[in-house]
Amino acid sequence: MKKAVIILFAGMVLNSGYAELFTFNMINKNGESWDGFSVGVYTNTGGLTLEASLSAYLNGNYSSGSQLNSTVSEFGINAAGSGDDTALFDTNNGQEALWVSFNRAVTIKSITVSSFTGGNVETGAYQVADGSLVNFTASGTYTVDSILSQGSYFKVIAVNEGGGNGWSLNSFTVEAVPEPATVAILSFGGLAACLLRRVLFS
Repeated sequence: MKKAVIILFAGMVLNSGYAELFTFNMINKNGESWDGFSVGVYTNTGGLTLEASLSAYLNGNYSSGSQLNSTVSEFGINAAGSGDDTALFDTNNGQEALWVSFNRAVTIKSITVSSFTGGNVETGAYQVADGSLVNFTASGTYTVDSILSQGSYFKVIAVNEGGGNGWSLNSFTVEAVPEPATVAILSFGGLAACLLRRVLFS
């Protein structure tokens, strides 16, 4: 019985230290507090709460005239002016982009995009903090696996349309990095489990 208690306690300590995966689904978010606005916070909960601060950018600058736009099948930037594909990332009225920061350090794991126009060479890109731009030219899921510190930005950008209509950002997945204080508590918990085992089995 004592052994079972020790194993259960140690398991709880170790499992609580695992990093958590969060998928921010951008599709069909009509009515969310950020949908239709230039900025907003997308809150995602698991064992902990992770907040993504979303901002609409145009030509590399924050754009109060552009809106984050989620529909039942697509997500993009709605830039002011005629000719814009309102629920896609395009360059009709400037180079549209989404800038995202988080309330804690994360690892950007992947992004999923869709709605690329067949027969055209549309190009999008992502950038983690001040890293290199990585281009993509087709629908699918792209592995990123880059650490983003708290307060830095993850950017998803329309590079060019290539004669197409633009493309949709469906989702992005991140892994929350345990905070130093949490790691310290978990380390202490592991030490306590070892000491408790010694006491009970000595």
